[in-house]
Amino acid sequence: MCMDPRLNNNVQAEAASTMDECQVTPVIHVLQYPGCVPKPIPSFACIGRCASYIQVSGSKIWQMERSCMCCQESGEREASVSLFCPKAKPGERKFIKVTTKAPLECMCRPCTGVEESAVIPQEIAGYSDEALSGHFLKSHQL
Repeated sequence: MCMDPRLNNNVQAEAASTMDECQVTPVIHVLQYPGCVPKPIPSFACIGRCASYIQVSGSKIWQMERSCMCCQESGEREASVSLFCPKAKPGERKFIKVTTKAPLECMCRPCTGVEESAVIPQEIAGYSDEALSGHFLKSHQL
């Protein structure tokens, strides 16, 4: 897990307490193709969790700092599998070969970034400073 030196101690301690758990896990994947019999095959998936945070910037208190990490593949493997297609028309093949992919390894990597245009400032969203400060005061009293 990588730690940002700009994090305040509370966020840093919380992020450190949630260990990254991202690993290749065996699964059964059902291959499907129109007109063919679905075929379950052994495969792999990336399953786990990764540390993420959002906090007020230490140097620019009007901005937010985000770190979103997701359990994703790093490298992939490929396999060719034959499917039986009983509904094939005369002259068409009864077996087709399909190619499927699976993760080779998994790791915590940055998630798709949040577009700044998707974050609505409080002035536009219709919240006043008073309403928000009341909310924050209540959450600190927990």
